[in-house]
Amino acid sequence: MNPWIGLLKKEWRISKLWIWTTVGIVIAVNIVAYLFALKYDEPIAMFVPSLIVTCWHAFYMLIFMALSLQTETKRLHLWLHTPQPVFRLVSAKLLIAFGSLLVSLFVSVLFTYIASLGIKERYFHEEMWNHELFIQNGVLAVLSIVLLSVHMAILCLFYWVIYLICKQMIPKLSGLIVALIYFLLGWLFLQFMKTNIFEWLTGWGKVAVPGIMFKYNMTEGWIMIQKIETISIGAGVFYGIMAILLFSVSIWLIDRKVEV
Repeated sequence: MNPWIGLLKKEWRISKLWIWTTVGIVIAVNIVAYLFALKYDEPIAMFVPSLIVTCWHAFYMLIFMALSLQTETKRLHLWLHTPQPVFRLVSAKLLIAFGSLLVSLFVSVLFTYIASLGIKERYFHEEMWNHELFIQNGVLAVLSIVLLSVHMAILCLFYWVIYLICKQMIPKLSGLIVALIYFLLGWLFLQFMKTNIFEWLTGWGKVAVPGIMFKYNMTEGWIMIQKIETISIGAGVFYGIMAILLFSVSIWLIDRKVEV
């Protein structure tokens, strides 16, 4: 068997309970919300919880990685003493986390779309609803959730590695030190975001994309209005490079600084 496939199977085996549980929670929440919507004849009662659950997926990979890495912490000597390189060990976790995110998010988005149809039927005239525009914005929103979830998972990996190093050096204060490093780096990055350098790095490649604005008209009811928004390719490239650097630094630190 290919060692890489073996790693993926191992990660799937230890994570499948979490994966099916989260999918089950998504389905359960939406079914309960649907029953409330039927009882009170109010489609918003399904749409709002469904939308919240979908947005919650931005934290999906963060929670997945936190739980998975915590499991490995208890048997770190076994995990890191395998013949596989650290890159493969960690990337296998990220790949399974990403795949499970897509499964759970697909189910959640499907329920949200169904709920939106109820909103459309109740509150919008046919000519006031731009279905193509709604789908386009939905795709952009889902893509943003996926990218944010991946980024937060890599941040989780980075701070987990920092925690392991601090635990080796100052065990009793490791948690406090990691918290201080987290807030310090966060503060420094916020200060960096206020500089012209940050604007130069992230402000290029602005592209116009269609957005949505909802407005209530006394005679027509709710109206969907298209508005033009801009997204910056530079920002995407910047945060993508940051994620790759954090991942690379994390792998290097595990290889060189983490003792088992």
